[in-house]
Amino acid sequence: MRDRSGSVEHALMRRDNVAGRIDALAHEAAKHDPAIAALLARLADAVRDGREREVEGYVEAINPSALAESITGGHSVLWDILEVVRNVLVFAPIAVTWFGLSLAAAAYYGLIGRQPDQVSKPFLLLWEGGFGGTLPLNFSTLAIIDASLIGVLIVLSLALFIRSELRGRAVRTRVLLKESEVRALLGEASSVGTLALSDPDAETALTEMAAEERRIYERAMEREAQLFDLESAIKELKEAAGRLDRAAETIARR
Repeated sequence: MRDRSGSVEHALMRRDNVAGRIDALAHEAAKHDPAIAALLARLADAVRDGREREVEGYVEAINPSALAESITGGHSVLWDILEVVRNVLVFAPIAVTWFGLSLAAAAYYGLIGRQPDQVSKPFLLLWEGGFGGTLPLNFSTLAIIDASLIGVLIVLSLALFIRSELRGRAVRTRVLLKESEVRALLGEASSVGTLALSDPDAETALTEMAAEERRIYERAMEREAQLFDLESAIKELKEAAGRLDRAAETIARR
């Protein structure tokens, strides 16, 4: 009986411990991702109350890798935006070049229609001159724009590469360590959630635990009453010893 009560009590204590650790993880995640923090808080409540199905659902919904990256700072919104900008800008020089060529072709066609004698001049020369001033975007301007876009691409690529090399190893180490911690905690949450408090044996054990606590309380009260009686007896003995001392002093003076 006591073994069964002790095992259930140990399981409940372990459940509270795991729920507390999940609450701490939720508080840590709230600084970076409030949504995942709310999910972790619900998981902690489900673990604490022993709602096994909800625990399984919340555990399945949590991505340990993404959570570890968010908490350890391995996932940076700023650098993610810069990486997206770099990836998009890869196509920018091509798009700008073809846009400029389309405008130049249309302007060249119009110039030749108005001035057929200009056909003998090179296309690039006419483009550089703006096809008689009809096209503001000449060849050199387009070349500068393309060169600027390529320069931005080079700078972004170097910045991302340097960050990845200098911080990548340390960040990956922290992320992996945190991920292993999160996976272990989620696994422990799944295991402690399997204790069903509605089980008849568990209810019996809890009843026996309550009865045992009452017996311990009653014994404590009995011990307290005995201590009170003992204090009264000691007080009476002290008074008797005092009377004996006074009697002995009287006899000695005679």
